[in-house]
Amino acid sequence: MPYDTRSLPGTLRKGQGGEALASGWCLLAFDVVGLGQPLADWRGEISVENKDEYTAVTNAGGELYLECRPYGGIAEAWHGPVSVAAASAELDPNGRRLRLRAAGPLLRGGVANAAANDESEAPEASA
Repeated sequence: MPYDTRSLPGTLRKGQGGEALASGWCLLAFDVVGLGQPLADWRGEISVENKDEYTAVTNAGGELYLECRPYGGIAEAWHGPVSVAAASAELDPNGRRLRLRAAGPLLRGGVANAAANDESEAPEASA
Protein backbone atom coordinates (compact mmCIF):
# COMPACT_ATOMS: atom_id res chain seq x y z
CA MET A 1 0.00 0.00 0.00
CA PRO A 2 1.36 3.47 -0.81
CA TYR A 3 2.35 5.95 1.89
CA ASP A 4 1.66 9.68 2.08
CA THR A 5 2.82 12.45 4.41
CA ARG A 6 1.32 15.60 5.90
CA SER A 7 2.68 18.47 8.00
CA LEU A 8 0.11 19.74 10.47
CA PRO A 9 0.08 21.89 13.62
CA GLY A 10 -0.58 19.61 16.57
CA THR A 11 -1.02 19.40 20.32
CA LEU A 12 -0.06 16.54 22.63
CA ARG A 13 -2.50 16.13 25.53
CA LYS A 14 -2.58 13.99 28.64
CA GLY A 15 -5.40 11.73 27.48
CA GLN A 16 -8.25 12.64 25.18
CA GLY A 17 -9.56 16.08 26.10
CA GLY A 18 -6.92 16.40 28.84
CA GLU A 19 -4.33 19.01 29.70
CA ALA A 20 -2.26 20.32 26.78
CA LEU A 21 1.36 19.34 27.38
CA ALA A 22 3.04 20.51 24.17
CA SER A 23 2.36 21.90 20.73
CA GLY A 24 4.29 22.23 17.52
CA TRP A 25 4.54 21.05 13.93
CA CYS A 26 3.93 17.37 13.21
CA LEU A 27 5.16 15.41 10.23
CA LEU A 28 2.92 12.37 9.79
CA ALA A 29 3.47 9.39 7.47
CA PHE A 30 0.61 6.99 6.87
CA ASP A 31 -0.81 4.25 4.67
CA VAL A 32 -3.14 5.74 2.07
CA VAL A 33 -6.71 4.67 2.78
CA GLY A 34 -10.09 6.02 1.70
CA LEU A 35 -10.94 9.67 2.30
CA GLY A 36 -11.95 10.30 5.91
CA GLN A 37 -11.22 6.74 7.08
CA PRO A 38 -9.19 6.19 10.26
CA LEU A 39 -5.44 5.80 9.80
CA ALA A 40 -4.42 2.54 11.48
CA ASP A 41 -0.81 2.46 10.25
CA TRP A 42 0.85 5.81 10.91
CA ARG A 43 3.91 7.32 12.54
CA GLY A 44 5.62 10.69 12.66
CA GLU A 45 7.50 13.32 14.60
CA ILE A 46 6.66 16.55 16.37
CA SER A 47 8.99 19.44 17.06
CA VAL A 48 7.67 20.96 20.28
CA GLU A 49 7.90 24.67 21.08
CA ASN A 50 10.46 24.48 23.91
CA LYS A 51 12.33 22.22 26.34
CA ASP A 52 9.71 22.68 29.07
CA GLU A 53 7.08 21.15 26.78
CA TYR A 54 9.50 18.39 25.81
CA THR A 55 10.07 17.57 29.48
CA ALA A 56 6.32 17.67 30.22
CA VAL A 57 5.62 15.10 27.50
CA THR A 58 8.52 12.78 28.29
CA ASN A 59 7.64 12.80 32.02
CA ALA A 60 3.89 12.36 31.51
CA GLY A 61 2.51 9.06 32.69
CA GLY A 62 -0.53 7.40 31.19
CA GLU A 63 -2.11 7.81 27.79
CA LEU A 64 -1.12 10.64 25.49
CA TYR A 65 -3.42 11.96 22.78
CA LEU A 66 -2.44 13.81 19.59
CA GLU A 67 -4.71 16.46 18.10
CA CYS A 68 -3.82 18.00 14.75
CA ARG A 69 -5.62 21.10 13.58
CA PRO A 70 -6.78 21.68 10.02
CA TYR A 71 -4.12 23.38 7.91
CA GLY A 72 -3.42 23.85 4.22
CA GLY A 73 -5.35 21.27 2.20
CA ILE A 74 -6.55 19.38 5.29
CA ALA A 75 -10.04 20.54 6.24
CA GLU A 76 -10.70 18.34 9.28
CA ALA A 77 -9.07 17.68 12.64
CA TRP A 78 -6.95 14.52 12.95
CA HIS A 79 -6.73 12.97 16.41
CA GLY A 80 -5.88 9.77 18.22
CA PRO A 81 -3.91 8.04 20.98
CA VAL A 82 -0.14 8.17 20.58
CA SER A 83 3.05 6.89 22.13
CA VAL A 84 6.16 9.06 22.08
CA ALA A 85 9.89 8.50 22.23
CA ALA A 86 12.77 10.95 22.17
CA ALA A 87 14.72 11.36 18.94
CA SER A 88 18.41 10.61 19.25
CA ALA A 89 20.65 13.41 20.54
CA GLU A 90 22.62 13.18 17.28
CA LEU A 91 19.49 13.91 15.22
CA ASP A 92 18.05 16.37 17.73
CA PRO A 93 20.78 18.53 19.30
CA ASN A 94 18.17 21.08 20.50
CA GLY A 95 16.21 18.44 22.44
CA ARG A 96 12.77 19.29 21.01
CA ARG A 97 11.87 16.45 18.63
CA LEU A 98 9.70 13.51 19.64
CA ARG A 99 8.93 10.43 17.57
CA LEU A 100 5.24 9.58 17.36
CA ARG A 101 3.78 6.08 17.03
CA ALA A 102 0.17 5.01 16.79
CA ALA A 103 -1.31 3.74 20.05
CA GLY A 104 -4.62 3.42 18.21
CA PRO A 105 -6.14 4.73 14.99
CA LEU A 106 -5.71 8.36 13.99
CA LEU A 107 -9.24 9.58 13.31
CA ARG A 108 -9.95 12.16 10.64
CA GLY A 109 -12.92 14.45 11.11
CA GLY A 110 -15.02 15.05 14.15
CA VAL A 111 -13.69 17.10 17.02
CA ALA A 112 -11.60 15.48 19.73
CA ASN A 113 -11.50 18.66 21.78
CA ALA A 114 -12.67 22.24 21.36
CA ALA A 115 -9.03 23.27 20.81
CA ALA A 116 -8.86 21.08 17.70
CA ASN A 117 -11.39 23.37 16.04
CA ASP A 118 -9.62 26.54 17.17
CA GLU A 119 -9.25 29.12 14.43
CA SER A 120 -6.06 30.50 15.98
CA GLU A 121 -2.76 30.71 14.19
CA ALA A 122 -0.66 27.61 13.64
CA PRO A 123 2.54 27.37 15.71
CA GLU A 124 5.48 29.29 14.34
CA ALA A 125 7.98 27.28 12.35
CA SER A 126 11.17 26.71 14.29
CA ALA A 127 14.60 25.28 13.62
